[in-house]
Amino acid sequence: MVLSMTFTPKLEDIQYNNLKEVKLGRVQPSGDIYNLELPIFQLRSFLEPYETLLGNLIQQLTDLVNHSLNLNFDNAHHILNIIRQTSEVDFVFILGIEQQDNWYVKSHSKPDPNLDHNFYFNTFNSHILPTISRLAIFNPGYHGIYRLHEDKNGESRAFVLIPLKSLPEAEVIVVCGIPQDSYLLGDIYGRILSSFYHACHKFSYNPALVEAAILDDLKKDFGFVAANLYERRFQLFCERLQRMIVYFEPVLHLDADELFISSWEALARDPDTLTAPVDLFQAAEMWGPRFTIELDQYFLRTATYSYQEARKKSQQNRSKDIVPLSVNVYPESLIRTAYFQTVRQVLQEKTITSRNLILEISEKTEIPQFNDGVRLNSPLRFFKHKLLEYVKQLHIRFAIDDFGVGYASVSRLAGLNPSHVKIDRNILDHQPCDIIIRFVHELVGANNLNPSNVIVEGIDETTPISLHRLQEIGVKYIQGHIVGKPSPEIYRLSKEKYDDLRRMILEDV
Repeated sequence: MVLSMTFTPKLEDIQYNNLKEVKLGRVQPSGDIYNLELPIFQLRSFLEPYETLLGNLIQQLTDLVNHSLNLNFDNAHHILNIIRQTSEVDFVFILGIEQQDNWYVKSHSKPDPNLDHNFYFNTFNSHILPTISRLAIFNPGYHGIYRLHEDKNGESRAFVLIPLKSLPEAEVIVVCGIPQDSYLLGDIYGRILSSFYHACHKFSYNPALVEAAILDDLKKDFGFVAANLYERRFQLFCERLQRMIVYFEPVLHLDADELFISSWEALARDPDTLTAPVDLFQAAEMWGPRFTIELDQYFLRTATYSYQEARKKSQQNRSKDIVPLSVNVYPESLIRTAYFQTVRQVLQEKTITSRNLILEISEKTEIPQFNDGVRLNSPLRFFKHKLLEYVKQLHIRFAIDDFGVGYASVSRLAGLNPSHVKIDRNILDHQPCDIIIRFVHELVGANNLNPSNVIVEGIDETTPISLHRLQEIGVKYIQGHIVGKPSPEIYRLSKEKYDDLRRMILEDV
């Protein structure tokens, strides 16, 4: 079928002040509909020309890492060679400032044997540098500047100066020999090179982490990236996510006569450093819901499965030995059907029971203000309604994490009626912290039918309040290194740890 359209008014009959009254006729089917499928084109992004440059930088970095057995991570020489080759320029060097306030060359790329690199040093020193102020070089509104210079053949070539470190510890990359009509003479080129340089040092030349850092910087500075770069960032995010492992931190029931581990919190860990993969969380929060939901779904599956395996190894499989597991989740994920279905699937697969799963809502990000692109009139009411679906259909309990920081507020705490509330360790640094802790207990205790368990986080040997004092003011649960550091195993308290903690509760030490 071929579709034909009939327009009711004629163009010459339309008056500008009557445009609201213009109506289009209905589409009339008559022929092969597929004949109308003409190609469509997305509006071009100004970042698209740089996709090839970025791809070449990462490819050459990958080749360097794969073929260099003794790579010196502190040597900028390798980075400058990659920049020279991918930019197809003559020479690249780094300038620093001496104590006498004079510029000097800190490092440079391998010179092209067919070119006299001294020519670039001399030209730059005599004709370029004297004409450029430091104010222009280190202008925070730009990622670099350039100056054209006519070479021996009468061709205009650019010297590009890209700041790496601001004054007084100044460092500048100088790229020599870019044609005056090159697309590289743009602010994005400066941002990519400075990001590449810093990320290579920060991540020890790890290509995937370097590429992700560059894309993050582009998103941070320009607000968006080209579609291909966005998809590439999501791919890198997922690959990084797949390497994440899970550790468990104990929560202690604080009672000298009844001292035991009451639950565990699942914590994400980088397998190489065994520290929190902060870059994953930062990327998820920067790039939006698609990333946060992917993170939360993967972490829920991995955390519950790892907990199941840890129980098997510890022989704590009897129902009376299994204590609840808290799994962190972003508020945005909780309103999404995909995450709800993942929770349902985990329960159906019996990886964990609903009685032993607590979803821990971070207070460091705000409650979603939009649903399907529409601004919510009452975000808190909408969010609470979504949580009730988990409670009614899946019998899930919730905890509020990080209370006292970020977006935490009394209205959120009172409005959600969680089963657990975790007080952030930063609260303990404020005087008098015991008044704040008592207030939280009174607030959650107002719900007589289902008062929340209050857990004070981050308790260690340096905490400015004793276990004895915490128990005195009504704290029944604590979490932190004083109980046990995060570990891939779960366990019961050893007799030595039990006696130690009991002594601290009784003796106010």
